[in-house]
Amino acid sequence: MNRLSRRDFLKSTSAAAIAGSMAATGCAGRKPVIIPDATGEPLPPRTLFANGRLVSLPDGRVTPGWSLLIEDGRIVYAGPDKPFSGMEARRIDLAGEYLLPGLMDAHCHMTLPSAASFSPLLGPATWRQLRRNFENQLASGVTRVRDMGAMPPLLHTLVREVEKGELAGPDVITCNAIFNVDGGHPDITPSDVSWLAAMGSLFTGAPTVAFKEEELASAFEANCRNADFVKITLDNTSLIAGKPSINRYSDDALSAIFRLADAAGKPVAGHAMRRFGVRRALAYPIHSLEHTVSDGPLDETTLQKMVDKKVSVVPTTILANLYTLLDLAEPIPKGLLSRRAYLEAPIREAYLASVTEADVEPAIHHTNLAMLETMQKYPFSELYTRGDYTFNPHQYLPILTHGRQNLMRMKEAGIRIGCGTDAGVPLNYHGTIVRELQCMARLGFTNAEALTCATLNNAHILGMENEAGTLAPGKRADVITMAKNPVKDLAALNDLTLIVKNGTVYEKM
Repeated sequence: MNRLSRRDFLKSTSAAAIAGSMAATGCAGRKPVIIPDATGEPLPPRTLFANGRLVSLPDGRVTPGWSLLIEDGRIVYAGPDKPFSGMEARRIDLAGEYLLPGLMDAHCHMTLPSAASFSPLLGPATWRQLRRNFENQLASGVTRVRDMGAMPPLLHTLVREVEKGELAGPDVITCNAIFNVDGGHPDITPSDVSWLAAMGSLFTGAPTVAFKEEELASAFEANCRNADFVKITLDNTSLIAGKPSINRYSDDALSAIFRLADAAGKPVAGHAMRRFGVRRALAYPIHSLEHTVSDGPLDETTLQKMVDKKVSVVPTTILANLYTLLDLAEPIPKGLLSRRAYLEAPIREAYLASVTEADVEPAIHHTNLAMLETMQKYPFSELYTRGDYTFNPHQYLPILTHGRQNLMRMKEAGIRIGCGTDAGVPLNYHGTIVRELQCMARLGFTNAEALTCATLNNAHILGMENEAGTLAPGKRADVITMAKNPVKDLAALNDLTLIVKNGTVYEKM
């Protein structure tokens, strides 16, 4: 069978097929806006959601005739419908729609624009995209995110806008910048991109610290201010196409990081896609491991250590779909291709064809598609020497083989699995948590298990288990509603009817 090139695929995709793929792959595509009171009068202090169908997790059981009473941003009643006579409340009849807690994205980058390359011409589009990142996350039903590496001044500016009600978006838990050793992953700095990016980072901040060891303590203290946790990177290979090697923490530096984090009361999350990083992390009180360990099978000793230390895992399986590129100039090493890779490729192509201006700034999407074309022309070593710093797909293909097997073994061992998209990295647009849930389902999770990862499990990983993750009295009023049962079909999450964050009710326009 002849394979279409990406350009031919995009040309040959009909409007009907694009519309269908949008429904299947989960584009947010609409802006969340606060629903005003129909009378135009000030809203009463309470909101009653009546006649809903509660989706219980992790079992996926549906209970009809369910009400939620919300007051001051909290759930004060969750149970069977009842009259609540004599009480002043704004009443919203759900007419049998399904109720879930607000979703959480436990791994994303809110101040990254998802671009494969940067140029001064992308400046205005990038700023618009950063604001859209917040809107698209909330529009997808995500009421809370864990930002895994940001340009801190920009992030805190946007978070303040959200808190003031000037920007619709999720609440944010942040590590500020990634605390990586100079030359370690993510092994690219603003100065690598351009002198203009280097200049700009003096005002926006950089998404990485890139400390030198003699500066470790002072750099840690500066980055720890106003941070909720610490993010480190533990792999010993580069994810940049064509880059031969990277630096990594010395034993003394890694010990110092965990000592300082403990003194500051900050949990530590570690990027680890390789067994090297996982084994190293387990010598310390690591809180969570990020991404899917996929360079080979985990041994039983390592797996048991993860269980004993109660380590959580946020697998970001969507990367396997986004970066399953089969038509590159660089030959794919033997053993990396699998039947799953061939199944994922058309799903990705349909998604890329479905992307609209509501999902991402056109200039950014065009830049990403141009980079994919460039990767078809030049081998990785030439990309790197040309200054085309982009991802190495060979690092992600094993997620569909060893990665899947390791993830299923972790799940079966009782390790807490979360849900995160890694949105903000190239091609990975914000507001696509449904695609991550669908990827998890294709790797072996049931729909109810995947939904549990994005709600209850993520609440524990984010340290919010007493505040979020379930629809129970005392918890924050983070709620989403939809017309169809998401346990039967995760695509039901693409058609949310209401989004409630901290008691504020939104719909998508």
